Amino acid sequence: MRRLALPLLGLVLVGVIATPALAKSYWIDSADTDIVVNDDGSLLVTERITYAFSGSFSGAYRDILLRPGESISDVPVADAGGLYKAGGCVDLGCNSPPGTFGVTSIPGYVRIVWHYDATDANREFAIEYTMIGVVTAYEDVVDINLQVWGDQWPVGVDHVTAGIHIPGDPHQGDVRVWGHPYEIDGSTSLGDDGTSPSLVASSVPSETWVELRGVFPTSLLATTSGARIVAGDGLQTILDEETLFAQQSEAANQAARTGFIIGVLAALGLALGLGITTYLRYGKEPRVVYDQEYEHAPPTDLPPAEVGALLSQGHVAEQEFTASLFDLIRKGAISAKPIQTVRSTWGGLRQEDISDLELGLTDNTTGFRDYEQSVLTIVRRVLDDGPLPLSQFRTEIREDASANAKTYQIFRTRVLDAIKRSDLLDTSGNVASALTVALAIVLVLGSFFVLPGLLGGRPGGVAMAILIAVGMLVGAVILIVIVSFRRVRVKRTRAGALEAARWDAFKRYLTDFSNLEEAPAISLELWDRYLVYAIAFGVAEEVLEQARLHAPPELETRSSIYWFGNYGYTGGHTENAFAGIESALTGAFTAPSSSGGGGGFSGGGGGGGGGGGGGAW
Repeated sequence: MRRLALPLLGLVLVGVIATPALAKSYWIDSADTDIVVNDDGSLLVTERITYAFSGSFSGAYRDILLRPGESISDVPVADAGGLYKAGGCVDLGCNSPPGTFGVTSIPGYVRIVWHYDATDANREFAIEYTMIGVVTAYEDVVDINLQVWGDQWPVGVDHVTAGIHIPGDPHQGDVRVWGHPYEIDGSTSLGDDGTSPSLVASSVPSETWVELRGVFPTSLLATTSGARIVAGDGLQTILDEETLFAQQSEAANQAARTGFIIGVLAALGLALGLGITTYLRYGKEPRVVYDQEYEHAPPTDLPPAEVGALLSQGHVAEQEFTASLFDLIRKGAISAKPIQTVRSTWGGLRQEDISDLELGLTDNTTGFRDYEQSVLTIVRRVLDDGPLPLSQFRTEIREDASANAKTYQIFRTRVLDAIKRSDLLDTSGNVASALTVALAIVLVLGSFFVLPGLLGGRPGGVAMAILIAVGMLVGAVILIVIVSFRRVRVKRTRAGALEAARWDAFKRYLTDFSNLEEAPAISLELWDRYLVYAIAFGVAEEVLEQARLHAPPELETRSSIYWFGNYGYTGGHTENAFAGIESALTGAFTAPSSSGGGGGFSGGGGGGGGGGGGGAW
């Protein structure tokens, strides 16, 4: 009972537009089951069930199935207002004061009934109970096989989560997890530590169970008095059983794939017809007359981020961000100067002086484009407390990955908006593609409803209708994949196509830089522009190498972006500043995510304890 005081219960009011003609109804928004394995093998189970009520409700119940030898004890109920009091009636549909509950034993299961007052709202209820005799303890492993959602619920549930807390100190590799049945859209995991079995499932239909199975060494229990004891080892039997389940799943999937392939014949017309039409109208590039092999200088004043987005037909990535960052260094918004720092090696036993690059902010903060301001926003997060060596900058830029990811997305949007405002890119195909996909979805839905009626009277007509409908569904999916490619629905304008052709010629010039017979006479300002655009093109190494070989000596002292370390142009730091910053940006705009072992659900199953169902009135 003491655990139900935890701040895990929330009350979220949901606004519902009610009319007298609407009958009351409910569904389950989420169900979370927390399973703690006690030292004796019994289970402390806490269920948090969130009902979504439309209309007025006052009672709910939960039936928990029990097999021979299994029992349940210590059953409290709570919601956001606190613990319920025992003494409520236990007949379905009966009335007791809100905040009360009752428990009754019926052959084969235990029924928990609780009373409340809810109208057009989401309500989370928590039920806690101890289960004895559910876990199977073999001599080598403990098998926890529990239905965390039963097949006696008359409504479905949007989200199901469950997790097992194992006693003692389990080691990675000793714990295993499975989820059943394979028809459910779900996945399992062992968590980051490899010892925390869990599952998630979504869109579980009514009268459908979800099962979590976890296995761990029996030696982690102090005693097996709370478990069902089976002599002998059980791991191999469990593995064989799960292998059989997986084979059954694969056999069912293979049968589905065979029917799917037949239906694809109906999909080709839908997918290719609409997809090719969309490409020819909105994605095919206009032809322009331009035959120069090289442009020896940037052909226009288009900034590097916009050039990269133009050449990729609207794709903006970290490469464009890096180029913009270097352009801001070139323009003086960010300072960059060589310094000497001390690096510790051999676990701090040895120190050495190394050349580094110190980045800082300047007072030059106006006159920049909106997407350049986004770049400066990220840099300010790192340098707001003062200049930092590049070696430290690489680490600090990852400290606020979530905020950086949001600002980076703003940067991408603003770059794309800039080339659209310049009438260089035509994105009208995005809207047309969305309408095309909507049309395909309408046709698919219509086929599921109309075809069975048209073909159902013929022998095998229902199966034929299903195959055609599934084929059209596949066609719609293929169509979505086709139009998801930018080059199908986005194209350059005629002016944009000519601009792109000239920039492609300049990119070829920088790419072939090292193969040119004569080194051209290049000003210091042009050397700086070369490198900035080379970063956007992904050919910075070629330009850096040519700068090392052919650039005038004063470039090293007058340029803020051609820094090669104390070794100058004759040493080994031919990519120093560029490689350092680019590597720092790689992955810096990805928000943190969690991962762990596990996988999808397998077939079979259904033999676990728990389960049952519930409802409300």
